[in-house]
Amino acid sequence: MWAIDSVSEGVEPREYRVWLTPEQAQPVEGASYERVPTYALYGEHQGAQASDRWAWKIQRTRPRDGRPGRVVVHVWDCPDAPADGPEVDVHEALDVLRSTAGAVTCADCSATVALDPLR
Repeated sequence: MWAIDSVSEGVEPREYRVWLTPEQAQPVEGASYERVPTYALYGEHQGAQASDRWAWKIQRTRPRDGRPGRVVVHVWDCPDAPADGPEVDVHEALDVLRSTAGAVTCADCSATVALDPLR
C-alpha cells in the first residue's frame, strides 16, 4: 500500500498484511507457491508486535466555549486516543464514522490511511 509519511509529507510504500481464508483466495493453476509463507502471523516463533494490532479508540469531545463537539477515531495506541476508552474493532469504528455527523479519522496516527479507503 502507499501511505503519506507524516514527517516528510511524501508518499511511500508500506507493508500491509491480511489473512485470507481458502474461500477468499484460490491458487492460480500452474503457479508455484513453495516460497509463500504458510505460518500464522503470530506463530510460536514470532511475537506479536504492538503496531500489528488492528484496534481503534473513539475520542468524543463535548461542545464547550462555543466550539462544537468532535468525534475522532484513532488507532488504539495513538497518544491522542482516550487512555481509558474501550477498544473497538474495524466494523464498529466504521459504523461510528458512517453514522456520526462530523466524525473524522485521526491523520496523526494513520487511522486516516487505514480506515478512509474502507468508508
